[in-house]
Amino acid sequence: MNNAAPALLALLLVLSVPAATVGAAAPTRGTDEQSVETSRNQIPPRLTQTDVANTTNRLHLNGDIRSEYTEYRPDLGMVLASADDELRIDHGQYALVEEEFTRATPEERAAMVQAAYERLKQQADRLERRERNAVTEHADGDRSTAQLLQTLLRNHNEAAVLSERLDELDAKADRIPGYSLPSRQTRVDKNIFSFHRTSLRTQLDWLSKTPNSGRNQNVIVSTSQSGYSISMMKGSNYIVETTRFDNRNETASDQFEDLEAFERTIELYPWADEHGSPHFQDNSPDHYWTEIGHSQGRLEIYLDAGSGEVHREVQELIAPSLPSEYLGPWTGDGLNMTMNRTPANGPVEVTVTDQETGEPVSATITFDGVEVGNTGEDGTLWVAPLIGKHKLEAKTANGVVNATVSR
Repeated sequence: MNNAAPALLALLLVLSVPAATVGAAAPTRGTDEQSVETSRNQIPPRLTQTDVANTTNRLHLNGDIRSEYTEYRPDLGMVLASADDELRIDHGQYALVEEEFTRATPEERAAMVQAAYERLKQQADRLERRERNAVTEHADGDRSTAQLLQTLLRNHNEAAVLSERLDELDAKADRIPGYSLPSRQTRVDKNIFSFHRTSLRTQLDWLSKTPNSGRNQNVIVSTSQSGYSISMMKGSNYIVETTRFDNRNETASDQFEDLEAFERTIELYPWADEHGSPHFQDNSPDHYWTEIGHSQGRLEIYLDAGSGEVHREVQELIAPSLPSEYLGPWTGDGLNMTMNRTPANGPVEVTVTDQETGEPVSATITFDGVEVGNTGEDGTLWVAPLIGKHKLEAKTANGVVNATVSR
């Protein structure tokens, strides 16, 4: 808690109110071993944050992990966009009958608003169950990666509609004499809807609505029985969203008082606190939210009030600003391939040069046969890699060079 004191000076209490540890395995060098398309890793249980030097700690999955690339091409975008049609049908039932509401007595209006509010809360629970079921089925191999993304995107869109309905209900309640919805609880409800409205899902939603954007986008989806992680590159920025269901305990009482939740958060992310400016939001008794803008990007932390652990984390990182480890060179067909690997399953920078002249070479980069992009004029490409051991290959018109990379 030594870092908490200076951090409190920068703390912004957005709303009124009130150590996980780690031992991270050092990254291992790529080898020439054969890779597989879908990986399954074993990570020791009870470690929730990966502790890394000179950058932010990371929330990670444990247990058997299924990790796959999905190429976000136009036909996948159309599949995901189709979720909108179902969404519009679903939400017709949430609207209050305007004519009945206008003619009702204050007591009847209050009963109608309360019933609609209870139904909204049930729908919020349904989004959570839908997400957990989809992730579990994907981890078990019973649901495709495209189907999982479709479910998450559907939740993203539905959460927006439900949040709007809650605002409408709140406004109606304010017009009923002697009645109102609990303001603090409705604020917490809106923040729970925001679980499904992350920046990464917003990016996926944009891609699904612009299927003819002219470029493909690779998304990495990893799941286990404990949760999921989705990551992608947006130019040279790395975006990763991770959720741990086993760190969520909605039935337990809030275990924090005063600013203990903030102090707990800073204990888990000391580097981000030291190099950034935290903003803290008390959404107790459900969860506590902290956003930290720092020198390498931005971090969002959702600390569960019941478990005292982080159950959601969003990181947006500027890849060239991350610490990295140089690997290689690998050689083949007159080509050199090297790599700068960042910590904790972060992105890797692949560089391809001519073996004789050392000049950069334009090459197509694949992981396990999945094309992830082409090196630019400087011969480099930032790539978000899969978890596990995978075959990295650079191919030009004149040759191929490859290696196996461990993440």
